[in-house]
Amino acid sequence: MMFNQTVLEFPKILAQIKNYAETDIGKLNVMGIEATNNSDLIKVWLDEVFEAKTMIERYDTSPMGGVLNVAEQIKRASLGSTLSIEDLLNIVSLVEAVANNQRYIRKIRQLEISCMTLNHYYDELVTLTMVKTEIDKCIDVKGQIYDDASEELATIRKKLTVNQKRVTEKMDSLLKSESQKLTDSIITIRNNRLVLPVKAEFKNSFKGIIHDQSSSRETVFIEPMGCVEINNLIQTLYLQESDAIEKILARLSGIVGDHATELMSNFNLLTTLDVIFAKAKYAIANDGTKPEITDNTIHLIKGRHPLISKELVVSNTIHFGRYRSIIITGPNTGGKTVALKLLGLLSIMVQSGLLIPVDEGSKTMVFSNIFADIGDEQSIEQSLSTFSSHITKIIKILESVDSKSLVLLDELGSGTDPKEGASLAISIMDYLRESKAYTMVTTHYPEMKLYAFNLDDTVNASVEFDIDTLRPTYRLQIGTPGTSNALEIAKRLGLRNDIIEHAKKVSLSFDNQTSVLMKKLEIQSIELNQEIDDYKSKKNALELRNHEIQKVLDQTKKDQNKAYVELEKYKAEIIEKTKEEAMELIKELDIMRKQESFKEHELAKLKHDIKNLGTDPILMKKINQKKISIGDIVTVIPYQKQGIVMKLAGANKYEVQMGILTSVFSEDQLEYSDRKSNEQKVRVSVTRSSSPKVELDLRGMRFEEAMMALEKHIDDCLINNLEFTYVIHGYGTGALRKGVQELIRKNKQIKSSRVGGEGEGGSGVTVLYFK
Repeated sequence: MMFNQTVLEFPKILAQIKNYAETDIGKLNVMGIEATNNSDLIKVWLDEVFEAKTMIERYDTSPMGGVLNVAEQIKRASLGSTLSIEDLLNIVSLVEAVANNQRYIRKIRQLEISCMTLNHYYDELVTLTMVKTEIDKCIDVKGQIYDDASEELATIRKKLTVNQKRVTEKMDSLLKSESQKLTDSIITIRNNRLVLPVKAEFKNSFKGIIHDQSSSRETVFIEPMGCVEINNLIQTLYLQESDAIEKILARLSGIVGDHATELMSNFNLLTTLDVIFAKAKYAIANDGTKPEITDNTIHLIKGRHPLISKELVVSNTIHFGRYRSIIITGPNTGGKTVALKLLGLLSIMVQSGLLIPVDEGSKTMVFSNIFADIGDEQSIEQSLSTFSSHITKIIKILESVDSKSLVLLDELGSGTDPKEGASLAISIMDYLRESKAYTMVTTHYPEMKLYAFNLDDTVNASVEFDIDTLRPTYRLQIGTPGTSNALEIAKRLGLRNDIIEHAKKVSLSFDNQTSVLMKKLEIQSIELNQEIDDYKSKKNALELRNHEIQKVLDQTKKDQNKAYVELEKYKAEIIEKTKEEAMELIKELDIMRKQESFKEHELAKLKHDIKNLGTDPILMKKINQKKISIGDIVTVIPYQKQGIVMKLAGANKYEVQMGILTSVFSEDQLEYSDRKSNEQKVRVSVTRSSSPKVELDLRGMRFEEAMMALEKHIDDCLINNLEFTYVIHGYGTGALRKGVQELIRKNKQIKSSRVGGEGEGGSGVTVLYFK
């Protein structure tokens, strides 16, 4: 198995995809992507990327924030090593990322977005809430160990607080009593000891231990003798604190080690998903589609070279059909090499699990090898000429070529005598044809045109040249041999007309009946191939259209059957309910007739009730529900908000705009709202919500969900006359925090806000105060 990835510039494609990966390990894994010739694996890879692309386009990408490269830390923990605080917080981030992805896939399934191929990655994720809980109980988000992380640590820190207060009080006392001997009224630290800045002339009279002096030597930093014993005790407590923290970290590392297998599995699953979604984002940016994988068909419709900008790239259809070899002839700098690279690069991309920039309906096959000899690089180390360098590479290709190989050769036979070069090129082509390899070559030898014309499995091709602009158009024309256009170009550039005419006569003397016949047959071949291509194009378009229509019909039938079943169910319920009510009314009628106080108006009322049995309002609403259309005003049931239907987003799916937010909902999540209701008076009633929480946790929510939740929470707080509330948005990328600040700025009912203080969550929390 050999794929000339570097020659075809595949590493440049990987470098672009790497930018779409969200994790460092994901970026590294992208650069390690390699092609395979396992067709089953390729189909799975393509399905995965296609599903990820659909999930992004219809909802959002899989959240990978917080997934750091913790493989080494997990391994060390499994071997009994103690992890650092930073390592443990990274483990927490991994656990949180798993939870975020589990919420993500639940939403995807709720929206009925196809994810059959990707499902197993999410299903294999293991929830490890206990690991996160244990670490969170001991370490805060800033990496500080809580006092109550262990009883031992709590005791030590309590003693530290007491003794630090004692030494500070002694220092404060000395600051006042010895102020004339000090250069400044501050307590500072040297060598982890509390010291006072003493004037140099008093260093002998001030009792204590000298720890340092200023650069000017005018100040010495002395630890007062009365504080030495307390400072010694504090240093001892610091050592004890360090030991206690080490024990806590060792215990937490043990928990990580106990779940090392699950953590490593989660890490690998998330990094794999990161690579898949990076491929999908690249496909979206480059209009990538999924080609059909076949056994022996190559039909790439309007393929675009992905390394050429969209503004400049020219699309080309490459179709082998009944041919095994395509020979592209014509002048140099005409775009022949670009056509070679296009076929080779797109083939490697497919066999690496990438969607490619071609039109829908494209087909390709899986090659056992992709060989490419492109360009005129010389082997400097071996001092080989251009010709020798090419032949050396071709020798290696011929040693490994088989019937499933793709061979791309640029300027075959060049770099030597034209007659010998053409003969050698034809001989090499004969060998490749015998091996049944799929071959595309470029050449400027006219002998190769006749060679292709006389074979059933080989076809001529050329790159179109615009005579008016004297520039190539880079459009590949399969079935048309290339021409130099030398005489026409020379004429347009101003060469004397008599010379041009003489050249034409000389050229005609070279022609013979065979070449004239060949030209006529070439024209007929081109016309026939064009008709075949048009037929196939129309056939593919018709098949694709029929397939879409059938999908719509199948879905419509499915929806009709579902509605019929629901209607029958409602009818049965109403009939049963009607029977029960009728029996009750008959009983009442019998009782009333036996009573002396029986009144005629009561009999009339009973008759009216019996007459109206079965008119269930819920059923009538279900039956009379108007079919939702684009432009309708609807109520979004999950959010109880009105919006406008913007467009159809699939079978029984609609894209609805609610204010600045746009999302996709299924039909059963929407309820038609009569436009006339806007002309009627609206009665507004406010009901106090029961005991709203004083805090709102937005962590783990998508941005739009978080903003809607915050608006509702603010409304609840105002209704219940709360003076303030805590909004927890975490640190993350800062997107939620910015969103919260923007909403605060716009809401006139908020008097002020501030960042959470110590013990409140710091910058991961915003405190709101209401008017």
